[in-house]
Amino acid sequence: MDAPPRLILLTSDDRHSQHAVRRGELVRVTHGVAVDQSAWHAASVQQRARIELEAVVTSIGEWRVLSHRSAALLWGLPDVDRLDRRVHVTDPLLSTTHSGRRVVRHAAPLLADEIVVVDGRRVTSLIRTVVDTVRSTSFENAVAVLDHVLRERLSDVDEIGRAFAAWPSPRGMTKGRRALRFADPLADSPGDSVSRVRLDEDGFPPPVLQQSFGPFRVDFWWARAGIIGEFDGLGKYEDVDAVRREKSREQSLLLRPEVRRVVRWGWTEVRTPGRLQAVLRAAGLPTGA
Repeated sequence: MDAPPRLILLTSDDRHSQHAVRRGELVRVTHGVAVDQSAWHAASVQQRARIELEAVVTSIGEWRVLSHRSAALLWGLPDVDRLDRRVHVTDPLLSTTHSGRRVVRHAAPLLADEIVVVDGRRVTSLIRTVVDTVRSTSFENAVAVLDHVLRERLSDVDEIGRAFAAWPSPRGMTKGRRALRFADPLADSPGDSVSRVRLDEDGFPPPVLQQSFGPFRVDFWWARAGIIGEFDGLGKYEDVDAVRREKSREQSLLLRPEVRRVVRWGWTEVRTPGRLQAVLRAAGLPTGA
């Protein structure tokens, strides 16, 4: 991820900055910290999360190690759960976890080799971040994180499994082991990962991932039904030419005798209960094996 834009500290006696906030030239990110409005509006959702993290750390001071979803953000791991604007840190000196409005301080042991520096910040190591994130977020997010880690070869099933086994608390580990069994490095995006979870929950047969049809690869393929499934994320088609190319690609796929339908869906379908199931049933994909 690119470095976040310059943060501007807001003090009560800095009238110029206060006026700039009121005029909309600066965007107040958190108490006492702002950023230029053009940089804020140009930032993606993930980039805004990084700006907010840096703003909170700047305003409260960095006295512990960034962990969980905050460390995952710096490691570039996917996050498909509901936005959490709090900064997560791990403090081995605490006996209980404290959840504040801006900071969650997790009470947990932390070994020296589990602390590294990423982009100038002290964060938990990648494998420790994976363990913390998988056990403390949703099953969908756990699968998305593990799919990503395996796909990018940042770790492997054996190493992650050993890390799960070594964790001193059972909390979240049943979910973590189930997500690890379900994980697949062929899932090409977080949207594909969440789609896989929803397909499994809805009782559809497991699709083949990244099936090749000549020069084309598709996200999901059900050979018995002759159905191709494609997850279309936000911003996948950036211009008219890209849309035309995708339509041409789809037409080429439909010319193949084994392909009966091409079905597309996006975040709305995977996040709305029953929507993806309805789309695929309407296309003729049966549930069950």
